[in-house]
Amino acid sequence: MSGQNEYKPAMGRRIQKARKAARMTQMKFAEKIDVSTQYVSNLERGIVGCSVATLLKICDVLEVSSDFLLMGQKADSPNFPTLAEEFSDLSPKEQKLMEEVFALLKKAFSLKHTEPKKDV
Repeated sequence: MSGQNEYKPAMGRRIQKARKAARMTQMKFAEKIDVSTQYVSNLERGIVGCSVATLLKICDVLEVSSDFLLMGQKADSPNFPTLAEEFSDLSPKEQKLMEEVFALLKKAFSLKHTEPKKDV
């Protein structure tokens, strides 16, 4: 079996990427998950891991899934990290606009799946 600590550097990079996409400093992020800034730095560099409780706080604050942080992808969407990377360069206003666009798309898709089929 591979070493227990091999996941830490990759998970740390994903946490850092998600934090930056959320336009949050290490200090602000540390405050939100109730840890020190040094701990966040060590976590992002893969020096330390985190407890399940801390992982859940991280997911909540960064609005990402544990699947993404642990495995690098959302369980049902292998392209999720790519989308996060694409949106990380957008301004907060542009990110909000993209959220609205996706909400409309989601609504349109759900309507498409609930419409009764027409007889031909």
